[in-house]
Amino acid sequence: MSLGDRPHIHIDPPTNEKIRSFLRKLNIVIFTCTYYQTTEDLRFHQCLETLQSKYGANSVPVVVVDGSPPEVHEVLKNSTGAIVRKETGNCGKGKGGALREAAQVAASLPGVDENTWLCWQEAEKSHMMQCWARNVFLNIDSKSDDNEEKSGSKVEDSDDIITPFRDVTCFQRSYPIEQYHSESYGNYYLNCVMNEALTKCRPDMQSSGTGSSSKDLSLSIDWHFGPFAFRRKLLHLWMEYKGTSYDAQLIPIVHALRKGHKVNARIHVPFELDSRMKDQEEGDIDFIEKRLHQLNGLDPMVKKAWSD
Repeated sequence: MSLGDRPHIHIDPPTNEKIRSFLRKLNIVIFTCTYYQTTEDLRFHQCLETLQSKYGANSVPVVVVDGSPPEVHEVLKNSTGAIVRKETGNCGKGKGGALREAAQVAASLPGVDENTWLCWQEAEKSHMMQCWARNVFLNIDSKSDDNEEKSGSKVEDSDDIITPFRDVTCFQRSYPIEQYHSESYGNYYLNCVMNEALTKCRPDMQSSGTGSSSKDLSLSIDWHFGPFAFRRKLLHLWMEYKGTSYDAQLIPIVHALRKGHKVNARIHVPFELDSRMKDQEEGDIDFIEKRLHQLNGLDPMVKKAWSD
């Protein structure tokens, strides 16, 4: 049986009251955007696994803005329990426009308030659902395994943005070797850019944005990971920036730091990439060139945002 021939169980999206119930338990909404050409796509099935998992749409509100063909869209809409919307393009083009559209839907759900965490992740990062619950917010299934790696920090009431940091052992073990090296290099570069920029800021902005004193500016962000979260009150930062690709995720974080908002980058997560993705991408020239494009295209845009 091929991937596309597998039967799909009908699962309704949550009612408004169910959404409110989720938020009373844990004040977060997860949002993402998707596009799959066919139901045979490996990433389509990883998305289904993400949404249908124990920590997925059965535990928290999950918003998906999807641009897939109708036959793929209908499966996502009817068999995941997520709040799936057809992409309209009203918030701009590309991944960036879809991200903003999903954030806007997430921010408008019943029960969401200004302190609600809006959590972005790629739909194919299935293990991240568990990481949000057990390593970042720590409220769902708090009786974790004794051998599970614990986060090095926790969410504080004063935090405005969360940028989870991959455990380096899990990162190196589970990612394609080229991606591990390119993203490690990119993170070193962007953190050097950031900390140099922060040393030129006012002392009050330094301490407000990094949680560090002016004598200890050593903020380190896992820029190339992907997942991040922000409180609903900062939605405007993401809606105002009109980027069309990965820049739409990262540059609003730069703008937030420059405005003095507090970014918590100290929460480590034992995230592991699906081994099927490593098998598919490692040693593949197209994926290797994608990593090079991110270093040579995306990272300079992030650098430029510190001085615009």
